[in-house]
Amino acid sequence: MAIETNIWIYWLFCAIATILVILNRKFAYTLLSPALDSPQKEQNKTIFLILGWGFTFLASAIYILFTVKIQPGGYELPDLISFSLFNGILEQYMFVFWFLIGCYLAQKKFPKHSILIFILGYIGYFLYSGAIHPLFWFQVLPEHEPFQPMAFILPFMSLFWMWLYWRYQAIIAIIAMHIVIDFLTVGHLHFSWFETL
Repeated sequence: MAIETNIWIYWLFCAIATILVILNRKFAYTLLSPALDSPQKEQNKTIFLILGWGFTFLASAIYILFTVKIQPGGYELPDLISFSLFNGILEQYMFVFWFLIGCYLAQKKFPKHSILIFILGYIGYFLYSGAIHPLFWFQVLPEHEPFQPMAFILPFMSLFWMWLYWRYQAIIAIIAMHIVIDFLTVGHLHFSWFETL
């Protein structure tokens, strides 16, 4: 497999976060928005799932159309599929881990203010995500010039992802979205399927 060693090491740390989140999921759910059993909740979940998928595909399309490949990568299709699955699952749990840390800290300070708990959870996620991309992913992905507005588009997309987790505990849905965006964007950097404008 052509997947770089430092990516496997990163996934090892993500796997630790994954195990911690799964083993403590009952506690994690106490940090999330309380469930409301109503038809309105299911209708709203459907709306947010559509928005989440819509922004996932929009962010992928903008990345593909405007990110310039300087040095193409050497992945084969099995590498891309493996990368997308491993990273989509493990990194999403790492994102959830940092989101939950933010929620936990917020709940200690503002136990009755659920929207503040979400906002501080999102800030916890955002700080981690904002650091890991320039400090790690830009170093290990094939050389490219990222489209600068992606710095605003990706956080907006992930806002829907984190809301789906916080409000509806839709972890499988956001993992699927992460797998898809990884497949499309990393596929863009390694293959000639998608060409930049």
